[in-house]
Amino acid sequence: MEKRVNGVVEKVDEGIRLEHFLRGRMGLTKNEISRAKFRRDGICVNGERRKVNTLLKTGDFVEVLLETGEEVSKSVEAFDGGLLVLYEDQDVLVADKPSGLTVHPVGRTDLDTLAGRLAAYLRGKGEDSVIRIFGRLDKDTSGVVLAVKNRGAAVRLERQREQGRLFKSYLAIVEGVPKPGEGRIDKPLGPVPGVRNRMCVDPEGKRAVTFYTLMGNMELYKGKDDNSAFAGCGCGEIKKSCALVGLRLETGRTHQIRVHMASIGCPLLGDSLYGNGKLPGMGRTALHARQLHFFQPFTGEELQVEAPVPEDMKQFLPEAFTSFSGITL
Repeated sequence: MEKRVNGVVEKVDEGIRLEHFLRGRMGLTKNEISRAKFRRDGICVNGERRKVNTLLKTGDFVEVLLETGEEVSKSVEAFDGGLLVLYEDQDVLVADKPSGLTVHPVGRTDLDTLAGRLAAYLRGKGEDSVIRIFGRLDKDTSGVVLAVKNRGAAVRLERQREQGRLFKSYLAIVEGVPKPGEGRIDKPLGPVPGVRNRMCVDPEGKRAVTFYTLMGNMELYKGKDDNSAFAGCGCGEIKKSCALVGLRLETGRTHQIRVHMASIGCPLLGDSLYGNGKLPGMGRTALHARQLHFFQPFTGEELQVEAPVPEDMKQFLPEAFTSFSGITL
């Protein structure tokens, strides 16, 4: 099976060799270039077959045929558990990950994963390839996940991420109302000594920066005779001030949003690790990766892909919240 990868030379020095462009800008390996060289029209510049020592000029159009069938990821078991595809083209796929699903296997018995569902979906279409997932989400977190189908696209998207042109926007429901209503949390994070899978603010830790915006506040009530929790206007015994917050990360540390919001006195609802425990009616941390912003790696088209707020979070949001920033509920 062959996969066509299109690339436009942008901002390159006059006289750069094609081989250097293929390796440095498109991220191809020596073996991939060697295999492409010996196929008909395997490496073309402006529609004509060229040798790898060809000198390129700004504006040249480069095409490469990659064999993806030889790059099947043997370590991922295909699992046909269903996949909600939000966007797909020949180079990338954006899926909506449900909460409760891990991204990659964490043990031999962990068969139903997002990677496994992606493998089943792509193989069902005859598109076997290495599964490259950009930006993992915790098991509890729902929302957009980006998967890349070829090495050339992966290299370009990694460059976008380093430049801040590829990023996710999140929605969270937090306890309390953050003040000020918009801010930047710049606190280094590190692991809690002696405690597995738990992070904390640590002056000696890695730099971590989170931007937040208050999108609306509300009151949650808990009925005195049951374990239900709901947004309302004073129908229960226990009242709690909460807020819907939009978030964007400058860095991507483990549990960054959860630790940062807890550090300013606004832990995420349902967070049993950094907050006050599970929320009746939801049983997970109220965090959703709402939107992915990136540029198609070869055409340069700007893309924004959005995952609707899942039902378990939606039930706690008053209908009036639909007027905030175009939230899809």
